[in-house]
Amino acid sequence: MYEGFYQLKENPFRLSPDPAFMCMTAQHQEALSGLVYTACTRSGLTVLIGEAGTGKTTLLYSLLGLLAKRRFCTAMCTNPTLTRQEFYDFLMLKFGVDCSSTLKSRQLAALEETLLRNQADGRPSILIVDEAQRLSTELLEEVRLLLNLETPRQKLLEIIVSGQPELGDILNRPDLRHLKQRISCVCRLEPLTIDEVREYIYHRLTRAGLPAQTLFSDVTIALIHQHSRGIPRLVNTLCDGSLRTGFALQARRITPAVVEEACRDLELSAPPPTPQAVELESIVSSLAKNHMPLPNGLHNGQDNGAVADEQIPLQTYAARQKSVSFLGNLMDRWRQ
Repeated sequence: MYEGFYQLKENPFRLSPDPAFMCMTAQHQEALSGLVYTACTRSGLTVLIGEAGTGKTTLLYSLLGLLAKRRFCTAMCTNPTLTRQEFYDFLMLKFGVDCSSTLKSRQLAALEETLLRNQADGRPSILIVDEAQRLSTELLEEVRLLLNLETPRQKLLEIIVSGQPELGDILNRPDLRHLKQRISCVCRLEPLTIDEVREYIYHRLTRAGLPAQTLFSDVTIALIHQHSRGIPRLVNTLCDGSLRTGFALQARRITPAVVEEACRDLELSAPPPTPQAVELESIVSSLAKNHMPLPNGLHNGQDNGAVADEQIPLQTYAARQKSVSFLGNLMDRWRQ
């Protein structure tokens, strides 16, 4: 509803894991590079860990897009609460294995034959398991055994498991030490810093068709970071709610008052303010007491009228996409 009012071509803060909207911060570039490297070298088991809502699934879909363009054979499991039989049925289906038997021995033999054929055709096979902290001990053991499908030179099946921090605790259990020893790479995603939240918001607005940042001031972004705790999913929810509230109020800019109203609607509790937010609030209060005008980007409270366009002082969407293309070129070189 608000897209037309704010001159946006599409919703910039929808919650679906759309790779086209992924903001490649430094930590996201590092994590994706690690996933790309292990996908190409097929070194074994790779682990991606991050708090809920930090963008793990979006990153995995970005990886899948890169792999698909280079003829990788992939299977992604997004609901790992399966029995062992259901898990193998999933593998047979996703990798196109022709096996009518329900016996595990027959299924494993057919799977190995398919993986060998894929490798001979230059199509590496990769299994990705999202929400892996929900894997049963039984399925974790199956993952370990699947890593035994290999030639003398490389794995036939590269496996990537992604999950919340408790996945790390699970893998550190003594009874899973054999699986832990097979981990070749651990990638991590942390909550965004206030600068990364600013970059994230600007990026998504630019991708949605807004060429200049005029909607969110620095004070507003500091407040969004404070309430969202730097979790991208919560940033999306809060920004979307703020834009809906702003549209209802016919406010041309999203002010801290609008964000607070959106927080109340979403029942988001207010954590202790960040040092950056305290500093910005102090600057605004000092200027107001001395009847001095607020600089661009520090407008607090109600909309004060027309504001000069502030060009995004960060990498644009096109530049961000180049970083993904760079990773794609790396993939081609690693496979040669």
